[in-house]
Amino acid sequence: MSRIKSFISSMAYNLKATIIRFPVTIVFLASLSAVMFLIIEDYSSLDIDLLSRYMFAGIFGALSATAVRFMLERFEGLKNSLLFYGATIVLTAGYYYFMTNDEFSNKMFIHLLVISFALFAAYLYLPSSKNAVNFGNVALAHFKAAFTSILYGIVLYLGIAAIIGAIDILLYEIDSKSYAHAANIIFIFFTPLYYLSLLPKFNSKDEDDTAKKEISFMYPKFLDILVSYITIPLITAFTGVLIIYFIKILATGVWPVGQVGPMVLGYSAAGYFIYILSSNLNNKFSVLYRKLFPIVLIPLVVMQFVSSYIRIDAYGITESRYYVVLFGIFSIVCALVLILDKKKNPNTIVLLSAIFALMSIIPPVDAFTVSKNSQEKRLTEILVRNNMIVNGEIVKKSDISNDDKFEITNISNYMQGMGYLDDMDWFPEQYAYNYWGNFRNIYGFEQYYDREFPGQDETLYLNAMLDENEKINIENYDMFFKIYIHNKREPDEDIGEFSLKGKNYIIRQIFDEKGYITITILDDTNTVIEISMKEFIDGLFEKANEPKGLMDKETLTIEKQNDELKVKLLINDINVDKYNPDDIYIYANAFMFVAAP
Repeated sequence: MSRIKSFISSMAYNLKATIIRFPVTIVFLASLSAVMFLIIEDYSSLDIDLLSRYMFAGIFGALSATAVRFMLERFEGLKNSLLFYGATIVLTAGYYYFMTNDEFSNKMFIHLLVISFALFAAYLYLPSSKNAVNFGNVALAHFKAAFTSILYGIVLYLGIAAIIGAIDILLYEIDSKSYAHAANIIFIFFTPLYYLSLLPKFNSKDEDDTAKKEISFMYPKFLDILVSYITIPLITAFTGVLIIYFIKILATGVWPVGQVGPMVLGYSAAGYFIYILSSNLNNKFSVLYRKLFPIVLIPLVVMQFVSSYIRIDAYGITESRYYVVLFGIFSIVCALVLILDKKKNPNTIVLLSAIFALMSIIPPVDAFTVSKNSQEKRLTEILVRNNMIVNGEIVKKSDISNDDKFEITNISNYMQGMGYLDDMDWFPEQYAYNYWGNFRNIYGFEQYYDREFPGQDETLYLNAMLDENEKINIENYDMFFKIYIHNKREPDEDIGEFSLKGKNYIIRQIFDEKGYITITILDDTNTVIEISMKEFIDGLFEKANEPKGLMDKETLTIEKQNDELKVKLLINDINVDKYNPDDIYIYANAFMFVAAP
């Protein structure tokens, strides 16, 4: 009992000391937890996109404040901590206003990931700058602290979730949001706080701090075994596979296309991580690994460059290909530094990683500008070649090759998803509000995905649309209106509403784990009628002679009726992608007819 009491007392003391040591970081963590509380509660009056911007800025602020703390501890001559913390708050406000948007976007998310990584690398590097502290010890302390805090957080959450579940089953009903609130407090506030509490003051000469450093720098026996006798042999075996494949390429002259880049990238990242973890180990496996890994890595990364060049030459640069190439350059630079540097200090790895990460978001060499220019050039070249741009305006054209239709569809969809398409001078602004539904009005043909691959027997893509010459009969229905269906939006999203016979109804789309949609109409309390689209979509694939084309209204109609409502869905156009059967893509716009029977 005394040991438990001592453990709790020690934890409480460490947490209190951490709050004093990282005050601004703790404020940001508490703010993040408060914002997440509002997101979980999902109050109708709150703007979720605005709360997401607060979350992004809060993450930036917490990491920046942590980096400032380590900077102040490393350079003791910097006395005015309030000035630096004030600058952190100003930078966080600047991040909110200039680096986040009114709506969530991939660009905003990638920026956060890259900046967060750079800040983490910075505060990992700072204590060891100019070799003030052994970087291997700093990295080990961070690894142990992160592992311990995450493990404690998981165990704590599982225990609290079990208690909530037991109370819910045995005593009285508890709001299901309680689980999310528990996860919020534990993983957003407690776990980072406990992680920081386990980190010593790396540059302090104080006796108590020195004792804590000795504990943090102690290499656990299990980790020694894990790194030296499990992970190093495994990555050595994987290296052998890559080398054999490299020799095969040289012998056959057949260069890889797409599979090698991500594989070598993952290998390189794992290799450098193990290099850092093993930097303080002096057994034969670890010493030999640190000596050979940088040398072996260089030709493998060169092979990755060739693979990436083939993809870029064929399909242009995208953000993912940009980062694959950038990481390859980073890997070679780090390898050369480790080979040529007599000290072979691994803190060079994190310093260079922070520099490369920041470089990837600074125009004009950032991932987004380079990718946008590359894809814009590709799309414009295809359109000009087919005489689809005249006097700076897009000209609709349907009689172009299927390969060009395929390329236009994929490039245009990518640029739309990244928010680049609206910046094109020739793009008609009147179609921006519903790009997917107006694709044909922009280019003159429906989205085309039917590029055949060897061994592909089954049709995986479908685009069907209602024949414009069809006459629509609205007899026996009280009203009709248009709805848009898309399974890549929020689950259980309301997509419309109507009133009939003095009663209000909500139209909601619900999709299962594979992406199939069910259209549900609800009144104030209950589900009134459900229309599953799975059988309808499967039927379209069976009836379609080709993956695209006009269909009659009978084929594109779904009808459902019960004692309260009579409903008819007439699909105007629909796009379905079943390339991944466990995550299909569905987009459609349809006319919904309703009546009281």
